[in-house]
Parts: sequence; C-alpha cells; structure tokens
Amino acid sequence: MKTTSTGMKIPWVKVVVPCIAVLFLFFSNIQVCVAQDFGDGGGATGAAPPPDADTCDGIFLAYNFEGREKEYPRLKNASAQPYSFKASATVLNAGSYELKSWQIFIGFQHDEILVSADGAMVMDGDGLPLRVGNNGTHLVGYPQTDLKTAIETAGDPSQIMAKVEMKGTQFGVKKGDPMPKTIKLVNDGYKCPAPKRYRTYLFLSRETPCM
Repeated sequence: MKTTSTGMKIPWVKVVVPCIAVLFLFFSNIQVCVAQDFGDGGGATGAAPPPDADTCDGIFLAYNFEGREKEYPRLKNASAQPYSFKASATVLNAGSYELKSWQIFIGFQHDEILVSADGAMVMDGDGLPLRVGNNGTHLVGYPQTDLKTAIETAGDPSQIMAKVEMKGTQFGVKKGDPMPKTIKLVNDGYKCPAPKRYRTYLFLSRETPCM
C-alpha cells in the first residue's frame, strides 16, 4: 500500500516577506559616520550634527553652513556673482573649568562679507558689514562672554553654551558647501586639535587646558 506525506505546507510568501521586513529594519538603523578633511566646499548637504559633542570632555566648537542663495545683480561673470549665506557657530563648555571671555577664529576663504553676527562681536574691524574672506575673522562672545560648566549649573544650556547666528555675502563660489578653512578657539591656555569636516559641519572638540 502506497503512503503519502500529510505534513503541513507553509506558503512561501508568509516566510519570505517577514524576513525581508526584518532585514530592512536592521540595515535602516545602521549609521555611517565619516570625519573627512575639509576643503573648498564640496560635499553632501542636509547633514546631521556630528556626534563628538556627546563624548567631548573639553570645549566643543562647531561651524554649521546652513545654506546660500543667488542675489542681485545676476552676472555673467561667475567669479563675481554674489550669494547670500547663513551659518552658525556653536561654543559649548563640556569641560570642568569655566571658559572666560570666549574667543573663536573662523577662517573664511570665499571673499565673504560678514553682515551680521548675533551672539558675538567682531574683533577685526570697526563694525559690520566687514570683509572677512581673505584673512578670516575673530569673534568674541557678546552679550554672553563667559561659559560656565555643567557641574555648577546642573547642565543649563543657556549658561554653558553660546550660539552665533551669521549672515553674509560670498562671491564666485562653486557648487557644494563653501566652508571655512578652519575654526578654532583662541583663548589663552587652550590647545586645539585640527578641525574635522562632517558634511556641512566643521568642528573640533577635546581641547585640553594648558597646565
């Protein structure tokens, strides 16, 4: 007598579809963080903030390019075409010592004219607007000149962090994100590492106080 198997058959769709869904969720949660050398502005836009602020044990400093638009006059000479831009700089005291009278240097390099800098004052001229594109510029905190520590403020962001909102004009920039050459803390007693580039962010962290 011939016998046949009576085992239960499972439709392949019920097996394959859930597996695909699990793989999709797994790979969609993998984040790739790349710190690369900075240059004249080429790179992707719409970046998330760099992760170094969460692990910093000193002064965290970052420059964020927020976008640009072509402005009048509309010129055939691309090297003379003006663009308005927006950017911000962040200074965060993530260390154990109060940062008195904070000062930063931004190495602008695209023939920029700085029109406004809310949260800071320019040290290199008599006021704004000011051409800063050849030699960069120094900014000092105003009205928030000192940054206390999280230890003495229970982590109050308004006392440990300062943000400078900048607007300006730049000329003849290529496609991409026109970034500064460098950004650094210039307070006496601090040693800064070389900045890193993360898409539209230029940042440095882990400054160590000179003892």
